[in-house]
Amino acid sequence: MSAPDPTQRLALMRAFAQSYRDRQFLAEHYDLADGYLQTTLSDDSRMPLTFFVEYNNAWWFEIVTAVAVPAVGYDPDSDTGFIVLDIEYDTDVLRAMQHVHFGGDVINRIRTYAAGAFFTLPRPLVELDSHGNRFWLETGYHLRPSAEAARDFLDSESGRRFADDEPTATPVSRIRRNLDELLGRI
Repeated sequence: MSAPDPTQRLALMRAFAQSYRDRQFLAEHYDLADGYLQTTLSDDSRMPLTFFVEYNNAWWFEIVTAVAVPAVGYDPDSDTGFIVLDIEYDTDVLRAMQHVHFGGDVINRIRTYAAGAFFTLPRPLVELDSHGNRFWLETGYHLRPSAEAARDFLDSESGRRFADDEPTATPVSRIRRNLDELLGRI
């Protein structure tokens, strides 16, 4: 097996960074069959990368207002990459970092580091994301039950409050559309 091409690895890391800026993950960047993500925000459970891509595209990217990527890199000695993220929820910023491993020419493992205390902020967008973290992730990373739980939440009294007031009303409208599309194809 030949050594990984550092130029290709760095190009993949830059594409990963751009997908954060664009707030849309592209499936071709990931090992969707066997890849996984682990996060310090929950536990050491392994979130399949298929779930990671779909969850972020349907829910999370609609809530965050921007993602800046101050640093991205690749270390050829360990064949790993890293990305530093400044995730904006209106005026609040969550700082995070991800350590990335590769399989073939795609990302197959991600470890996320972020401060869980951020999600205790009493801000509407952060609160909506906190709810989403709970019901999306409590289904054991099963996509259909998670999407159904998300839809049920949006139909609940709490969800309707988010749908009635800005700054969450517009994201909730887009999330509903995304959930309908997602549930229609899985």
